[in-house]
Amino acid sequence: MILRIILTIVLIILALIVYLLFIPIAFSVGGDFDERAFRVVLHDPLRLIRLRFDTSVDERFSLRLFYIFRIGGKKKDDEEQKAEKKKKDTGDRTKGKGKKKGGLKDFVKKRLKVIIKSIFAFLKRCRIHVSDCDVSFSTGEPDTSALIYGGIASLPFMYGKHTRVDVDLLSDDPFVKGHLKISGSIFICILLYYVVKIVVTKGE
Repeated sequence: MILRIILTIVLIILALIVYLLFIPIAFSVGGDFDERAFRVVLHDPLRLIRLRFDTSVDERFSLRLFYIFRIGGKKKDDEEQKAEKKKKDTGDRTKGKGKKKGGLKDFVKKRLKVIIKSIFAFLKRCRIHVSDCDVSFSTGEPDTSALIYGGIASLPFMYGKHTRVDVDLLSDDPFVKGHLKISGSIFICILLYYVVKIVVTKGE
């Protein structure tokens, strides 16, 4: 009896994993970079899992599972954010002296071109609709800015009537300005493929 229950639970979990890997996950993204306000929503076709992130409400993060279970976190006020940022900066300065080279920053730096190319290759395989987009940006490095702009230009859905993207190749400071609103669907299995590709690729 116990073995049958365990087997049933394992089969349900496996079925859920397969379901999430091979069905399209719908998403919508809206944001204003000037106001630093963003809203992201993801959910499967049956809405068994729904993830929401919204900076404009008190409860920034919300995850709903099987229409019953719900996990959420409230937005921190300005004083809490300032205190947390100050504590983090102090900790970073303390650890900075004895910190070894490497980590996530070094990983990204070595594979930056592969990461950018993989992101745009992944986006080409997604069904995306741009409702509104007016964005200007710079990475502070002309080569990287041009590479990203070239990737954006290669995306078919970036040629709509309400879509405009500008790049500043002369700016020494990284920035992103403007607003965007997009929606569509992605496949987790394809996303995992590109993540693995980035991980196994040797740094340049």
